[in-house]
Amino acid sequence: MYQASCHCGNIELVVEQLPESVTSCNCSICVRLGARWAYYQPDEVTTKFRELPSVTYAWGDRYLDFHHCPTCGCSTHYTSTEKCETARVAINSRLFDQSSMDNIIERKFDGAESWEYID
Repeated sequence: MYQASCHCGNIELVVEQLPESVTSCNCSICVRLGARWAYYQPDEVTTKFRELPSVTYAWGDRYLDFHHCPTCGCSTHYTSTEKCETARVAINSRLFDQSSMDNIIERKFDGAESWEYID
C-alpha cells in the first residue's frame, strides 16, 4: 500500500502500487499547481478524509475536477467528470513519500499547445 497525503494529513489517497511513470504538464493550471500526475483507474484509488472532504475546482471545458484540501490548500488529485470519455484519477505524486518516487520516470506533456508527450 502506498499513501499520498496533503500537508496537514486531512486528505489521504491510497493505492496498491506506484505508477511506472508520472506526467509533468505545462498547461496553465498544472504549471501553477506544480504537480506531477500519477494516473489510476477510479477503482484503484481509495480517498479518505479526516475532517473535511476535498474541495473541487473545474475550469475551461469542465472535463476535470481538481481537488484540494480545504484546510492546508494542497492540490491532491483530479478526477474526470461525466463529460470525459475516459474515467481516471490523477494523484499529485509529490504527495507520496518522495524516497519511494526516486526511480519513477517523469514524462513531459505539452498540454499548453500540442497535447502530445514531448520527451
